[in-house]
Amino acid sequence: MPSDKNDLAQRIAICKPEDTVRGFLFKAVYGLVEQRVGSSGTDRMLMQLRIHKMPVDFFSYPAADFLRMLYTAADVLEPHYASVDEAIRACGGATVTGFFKSYVGNTLMRLVGLGDPKRVFASVDTIYSTLVSYGKRTSEELGDRRLRLHYRGDMQPIAFHEGALREALHVLRGNGSATGMAVSLDYGQYVLEWS
Repeated sequence: MPSDKNDLAQRIAICKPEDTVRGFLFKAVYGLVEQRVGSSGTDRMLMQLRIHKMPVDFFSYPAADFLRMLYTAADVLEPHYASVDEAIRACGGATVTGFFKSYVGNTLMRLVGLGDPKRVFASVDTIYSTLVSYGKRTSEELGDRRLRLHYRGDMQPIAFHEGALREALHVLRGNGSATGMAVSLDYGQYVLEWS
């Protein structure tokens, strides 16, 4: 089943012109499509988006363009995953993998303390501000190995952030879960747990 274009339109509608995403997030999603589907998938995706040149890693691009790419990638990837949401989660995970491999991500994670999820997620707003220009993120402790993140003013779908947060926990601890709940279109809460 294709991605929900009505949901995409609503998310694009709340984007402001100044809402931007770093180019390497586009490249991470492109890389996932290339890995899972091959050049036929990337060609199809780029043709639908009318993109002729890939974004530069740390340049900023409109968040609305990233949403279009994300939903198009989910449609291309869906036959390789259990659902469109799983394809979107995989895209979120791919962006985190790309971030940890980047020079900026690697340096930032060493500064905030790789290995300690509470310490890393206490800095979630600082980390995200290197990736996007919009939104506010806060962390709330729920116990020894559990916390809740609040993402306000963020138009990315819940499944995207679940995938990103699960991958972050995997990198930090080797395990963990992240379950999101939409409070509104641009406000999601995520409960993270790990052992």
